[in-house]
Order: sequence, then C-alpha cells, then structure tokens
Amino acid sequence: MPWLIFSVAVLSTAGLLVLGALAVRVYREVLLLSRELDGSARRLSRSAAALEFAAEPVARRAGQLVLNEPGPT
Repeated sequence: MPWLIFSVAVLSTAGLLVLGALAVRVYREVLLLSRELDGSARRLSRSAAALEFAAEPVARRAGQLVLNEPGPT
C-alpha cells in the first residue's frame, strides 16, 4: 500500500511541474503579445498623425470652396 501513496505523490508532482511549465510558456507569449500590441499602437498613432497632417490642407481648401461659392437659389 505504501507504493500507492508514493505513486500518487509522484504523479501529483509531475502534474504540477507540467502546469508550471505551461504557465511559463503562457507568460512568455503574453509578453510577446504585449510588445506587438505596443508596437502596433505606436504605428497607428504615427499613421493617424500623418493622416491628420495630410488632411489639413484638403479640409482648408474645401472650406474655402464652400465659403466662396454662392448659395443655391
């Protein structure tokens, strides 16, 4: 009967080791994902700023066209 207690303890320890290894892998993947998300957010921010910069003259010109045209009669 002592072999049964020993085998349960060994299997429990092995299970905990497997869960620990999987937890380390998940943690590493979460770190990689967070770095990718940070890089994507930075690229989106730069793209939004560039789009705003490019759209400003177009919006200004459209506003001039609307203000200078006579209204419908």
